[in-house]
Amino acid sequence: MKAKEFTPTAEQSLTQNAFDAVLQMIQVGALINGEVVSERRLAEELGLSRTPIREALGRLEGSHYLRRSGRTLLVNGVELSEILEIMSIRILLEADAARSAAGKMSAEKLAALRLKLTAMASPEQVSAGYHWEVDDFIHFSIAETGGNKLLLRLLGDLRTRTRMFGKETVPTRFEPGRQEHLAIIDAIEAGDGEAAAQAMARHIENARNAIVQSVAGSGIR
Repeated sequence: MKAKEFTPTAEQSLTQNAFDAVLQMIQVGALINGEVVSERRLAEELGLSRTPIREALGRLEGSHYLRRSGRTLLVNGVELSEILEIMSIRILLEADAARSAAGKMSAEKLAALRLKLTAMASPEQVSAGYHWEVDDFIHFSIAETGGNKLLLRLLGDLRTRTRMFGKETVPTRFEPGRQEHLAIIDAIEAGDGEAAAQAMARHIENARNAIVQSVAGSGIR
């Protein structure tokens, strides 16, 4: 017997739209760590009724993007200790994803990844938002090629929290990061799983070290 296809209701779609919109606001810093989240204000800004907003905020709280202080809902930011844990987990998961993707990525996808990277000539010409877009495209493309759907969901959450910690990229990581991505792609194209895994682990480790150095330089603890 064929399973009945699920079609979201209009209300469910509105809730998803609200969820995506508020999460985007958190990611880009329009809602910052510790800021009070107002159901009424969001409903007005997004042009939605309060019901889908309320349901979306409940989902965001359940996913730990928001937290409660008494009856007040606040943005739940990412602290340095958490981002270091996140990066350690990403090293393990994404190195394995790169290993699994080796020799499996299509020529078209490889060419698309290289084109995105070579088009980014200098940090002055690339906005932080576009840099994140390209970075997402690369890392998700590798995870998708590996074929692990659970990994994709976990990676989405981990990358969202990574972006919440630092809305802007670390300037000194622009060119090194670009070259590291190319090394990962080279290894995947060559079908060398171990080299791909090592290149990915090195890339995320270097990003983690840059975060620590950036935070130490700013005096944040």
